[in-house]
Amino acid sequence: MKVAIMTDEIGLNSNVSRVFGRSPYITIIDLENNQIENETTIENPAKFEKGAGNLLADFLVNNGIDAIISGEMGPIAFYILQNAGITVYKASPLNTQKNLNLLNEGQLKEVTTISSGYP
Repeated sequence: MKVAIMTDEIGLNSNVSRVFGRSPYITIIDLENNQIENETTIENPAKFEKGAGNLLADFLVNNGIDAIISGEMGPIAFYILQNAGITVYKASPLNTQKNLNLLNEGQLKEVTTISSGYP
């Protein structure tokens, strides 16, 4: 499973960003049997663009992401991801590694409608 986590800094000890489209970084993790096979952090290519959330959603869809852990997300970005079959999880206020652990333990809340996880 390929997981994208919106982060404030580089690495697994970084805090998860409170926002989706304007998060500074994206940490992409390949999980195999709940184990990290690969971890890469990239700058968010859409963070300074108009419609950043929608552009970032398209970017993640085109890069084969299976699941996302993020802070707040707009409705259009959410529906782009949902329509592509990407599972969205609401981030816990912990660092990236701890959110990943919660995902592996089935403890993160899946966002199934825009009103179930975001204002």
